[in-house]
Amino acid sequence: MSNRRRPRPNPLLGAVAGALGGLAGSWAMVRFNHLLAPDTGTSDKPGDAHAHRRVDARPNDTDGSIPDEPGSIQAAEAIAEPALGRELTEREKDLGGSLVHYAFGAAAGALYGAAAEIDRSTTRAAGIPYGIAVWLFADEIGMHAAGFASHPADYPASRHAAALASHIVFGLSVETVRRLLRANRDPMR
Repeated sequence: MSNRRRPRPNPLLGAVAGALGGLAGSWAMVRFNHLLAPDTGTSDKPGDAHAHRRVDARPNDTDGSIPDEPGSIQAAEAIAEPALGRELTEREKDLGGSLVHYAFGAAAGALYGAAAEIDRSTTRAAGIPYGIAVWLFADEIGMHAAGFASHPADYPASRHAAALASHIVFGLSVETVRRLLRANRDPMR
């Protein structure tokens, strides 16, 4: 048995590591969604609801069967348009949607990282339960409650399954990065 004491938790450093993990997880979600539906949003067909969107700007839209605008873009519009006093251009929508997606991912990751410092059981199952919780509370419930998505029952099961899978990727990514960054915490102890 080692005489080494367990390093003291540092929620601030945990939050920083988690935020970086959240950024990585947000990127991984987009890449994962691109693998699930590589052609989603890249159509040039007239009338395609997402013909003007890049895959990167639509992190949670893996099913083209619903013609709604991604929630991250709607959130960007809700934040920016009142401040600017005008509608966003298509380019600004794309940029704003990506910024909202990555900012939310960083915030969710920071929360996870701080919690992991306080209670190690948070990291059980490599972040998968946290990814599922983010999917349930933010994507399934929160987006509808905020008015950025239709009722969850209005979407096909395939869309829910794809979103769940991408949030599991998010949770795994957040925990992997957090663990790498916090592996040698407080090395002077």
